[in-house]
Amino acid sequence: MNLVQFVIEGIGFAIKAIQSNRTRAFLTMLGVATGIFAITSILAMVNSLKTSITENLSALGNTTLFIHNWPWADNHDDWYKYFNRPKVSFREYERLKLQLPPEKIEAIFFQATVANQTARAYGRSISGITVAASTPGVSVVNDFNFSQGRFFSDIEFNMSAPVCIVGHTVAENLFPNEPAVGKYIRIKNKRLRIVGVLEKVGSSLFGMSGEDEMVFIPYALAPRLFNLSRRFVDKLIVVKVANYEDLEYIENEIRGIIRAARGLKPAAEDTFSINKQESVIQQIDQVFGFLEKGGWAISIFSILIGGFSIGLIMYISVRERTNEIGIQKALGATRSFILYQFLVEALLICLLGGALGLMGVYGLTSAIQYLIERADVSMEVAIRSREIFVGLGLSAGVGILSGFAPALIAALIDPVVAIRHS
Repeated sequence: MNLVQFVIEGIGFAIKAIQSNRTRAFLTMLGVATGIFAITSILAMVNSLKTSITENLSALGNTTLFIHNWPWADNHDDWYKYFNRPKVSFREYERLKLQLPPEKIEAIFFQATVANQTARAYGRSISGITVAASTPGVSVVNDFNFSQGRFFSDIEFNMSAPVCIVGHTVAENLFPNEPAVGKYIRIKNKRLRIVGVLEKVGSSLFGMSGEDEMVFIPYALAPRLFNLSRRFVDKLIVVKVANYEDLEYIENEIRGIIRAARGLKPAAEDTFSINKQESVIQQIDQVFGFLEKGGWAISIFSILIGGFSIGLIMYISVRERTNEIGIQKALGATRSFILYQFLVEALLICLLGGALGLMGVYGLTSAIQYLIERADVSMEVAIRSREIFVGLGLSAGVGILSGFAPALIAALIDPVVAIRHS
């Protein structure tokens, strides 16, 4: 018997054995499918969450530094200390702009953000919006995409012109089915002319509205609308470094300039934080690493149950087919062929179970993606090729490991004893 015939006949015998015990084989497949469904769905969700968050952070650029009173790192133990830190100021922004080497800086801007505001226009209103007042460099760091209009001109920035750029949701609520550019809105009784409308972004993973429910204004205009010294006004300085090689140098320069501006003594700790997306991504990797390990730990029990059920079913199958094994051996079947035949049967059951589990994961991820799209959240949930290979690989591994012992028992049966067993 050549190799090809050996393989084909072994598969044929395995398929016939499965067909003759369809119910038992299907129930065994369900055990494997449950384990594969558990681990694959967890991996798919964890990887989708990680990809969504990482992509959003990466869009900020790995050469961008964010100076704020709060650190982006885990700060739940010291939240009170960070809450009472002084916020970065426009004067500190001006110092940085003046003292940082211009050849190493691509952009720098200051932004004051005021949440929970209301915009009104022509009898309509929208509440819960965020107003962001920024200096000119914001357009270099943030990649604004417009569905209508344009960004602020230099004259509008410098002359504190009463103009604004609105997000998709703001424009849609205040000016349904009509162009918003050139129209006027009121915020804090200040009349602002819309010069641009941003493209729809959708909600973020955690329900935050992002740009869709924001209104951008020139920073010089902000004191006419808000008391910027109030605690509820959030403030941020953003520095985009020209080259990654200069990132650490600029970070140290920023630290020195702000410490000097605040009169901090050499031994005193910083009263501000310099955040960068690299450190956040590293923390995210750690968090999702723990989640992934937890998923494996939970799922391994389901896989073990499936493996034990495969081993038990295959052992029962060997006992039931002892006479058949004896006849095969009497007709010239070798031990290796008998071993291969039962291994293939176990492998096919597990692969079919794995495929069933993957089909379940595909249905689950499709349903979740549909709900996410209905909720207008920017996140893609899908089963990727990596999860498919992991699922099928685990199925194959479970089949081989669980079926090996029963297959070996079948291969070692004495043909005379096997025929007499009938």
